[in-house]
Amino acid sequence: MIAAISDSPEPTLDPVPAPTIPLPDPFPTATPAPSSSSVAIPSSYMGLPLWVWVAALLAVIVLIILLIALSNSGRKRSQWERSFGLRIADARWFADSLTLAVADRTMGSAQIVRTWTDGAPRVATLSQQLYELSSVAPSEKRAQAPRAVAYAVDSLRQALDADVRMRTQGFAPGQDALIAESATIVAQRRNNLLATITNVR
Repeated sequence: MIAAISDSPEPTLDPVPAPTIPLPDPFPTATPAPSSSSVAIPSSYMGLPLWVWVAALLAVIVLIILLIALSNSGRKRSQWERSFGLRIADARWFADSLTLAVADRTMGSAQIVRTWTDGAPRVATLSQQLYELSSVAPSEKRAQAPRAVAYAVDSLRQALDADVRMRTQGFAPGQDALIAESATIVAQRRNNLLATITNVR
């Protein structure tokens, strides 16, 4: 006896899905960078507004500049005063030493000429230095001092120069009276120089 063949369908297998591989996006979207404008700037520091700190910093800078300028000005003024003091010492030497030596009526002609010839260039240099100091003085009021001394030095130098020529160029009628008058002029201008030196200090 032959068994009957069943007409039931054969079992089927479900298809296995293929694994999905993500493909790169051909047009990637850039991630926006944080904007600098979004960074918050503090409006105060240690409880004070920032503008107060900025103003204080500027004030300190200005103060430092002023201190440096004052220091330089004070140093230049000190240097000027030292130079003027040296010129005053030279002017005193001219009045108290050279003038008295040249005006000495007991000196011979050769000694008078030698003494004045040795000292006159130093006096001329002194006058020039005084005028130079007046041109670089720290103030107009201070510039008047070396100018006044220079004028007194020049006046005495001219009187001494005339006195030396008169006493060394030989005798002439009436010369004694002229020499006596010259001695008076030299003494007056010497006193004027000494008074000027006292007043400017």
